[in-house]
Amino acid sequence: MVQIYSKENGDISYYITYKDLQNKLKRVKIGEKSQGITEHYCYRKRSELINTVRLGEDPQQIVKGRKKLFSFKNAYEDYIIWAKGNKSSWDRDEQLFRTHMISLHEYNLIDLKPKDFEALKQKKLQTLSVRSVEYMLAVARQIINHAIKNELVKGYNNPISGGRVKIPKPDNAKVAFLSQVQADNLLDLLENRESKTSYYLTVLLLYTGARFIEVATLKWNDINFIQRLIYFKPTKNGNARHVYMTDLVFEILQNLPKNTNFVIPDTNGKNMLRMPRQWQLLVDEMIEGNIEAEKYRITVHSLRHTHASWMALAGADILQIKEQLGHKKLDMTLRYAHLIPSQRHEVVKGIFDGV
Repeated sequence: MVQIYSKENGDISYYITYKDLQNKLKRVKIGEKSQGITEHYCYRKRSELINTVRLGEDPQQIVKGRKKLFSFKNAYEDYIIWAKGNKSSWDRDEQLFRTHMISLHEYNLIDLKPKDFEALKQKKLQTLSVRSVEYMLAVARQIINHAIKNELVKGYNNPISGGRVKIPKPDNAKVAFLSQVQADNLLDLLENRESKTSYYLTVLLLYTGARFIEVATLKWNDINFIQRLIYFKPTKNGNARHVYMTDLVFEILQNLPKNTNFVIPDTNGKNMLRMPRQWQLLVDEMIEGNIEAEKYRITVHSLRHTHASWMALAGADILQIKEQLGHKKLDMTLRYAHLIPSQRHEVVKGIFDGV
């Protein structure tokens, strides 16, 4: 049988019992849950021991010679070495794995099932944009495919591939964005907090339309105070571009300390991995019904949508919005087309009524 014991630190220890060649009951510790040990693995190990005894062999050889599990984290560590030499967006892959897949890090890779990633997907959709969750699952799929391709595991089918986990797709027909009043209220609340980090991040995201990862990895050598331009580097899903510094952005950047490479670093001087948790709590409290809004909930990514939506409402054409956001494909920008004031009636009148 398999015995499970909870430890004071929240970890779980797994033991199995079996009878040896002398028909004596033996109890062997297999390992801890934090090491990637699972109940399924223990039952498989116990079956091996029982079969060994039936064949008249020494079962202790299996116990002593058991191999260290190959965890999901082990697969990632091999993958990221490859990614750093082959992918320009490896840093985003690293961020997503460390921040949003932490609950699966110590799992034995071959024990991960579609239901594990489905549960992760549903949990992350509560706080992340659909596109971020889509990309997170794509990275997880790439990590596992890398392990399979390089024979780090054998006889294992990728649990995310083949439609086993339904990948969420953004609804481009409608996006959630802040009104001018809501944005002003949010900035006022953030500016009056003791820590200004969320305020600075919100201003940059709202006033430039950049992705969070682009602002979080922004360095001082990307800032041109003379021409008032911010340079955003190319990413896998975005083009490089220069964005104009509005007065508020210019003022904030001039007054920020410049003792690290990153414009808005974390407490260790490294790039920010995510918006501080209090930001979403504040927005949910400020906007009635925001939590229940599901895919139209205002999140950090909504600041980018707000920037683009305000541009459209002000009459910017679709190509100007595309260039400002750094979209590689026009269809990504078309979600904002319905907000652009229509001039087609005036165009028709000008052409045909003047004939």
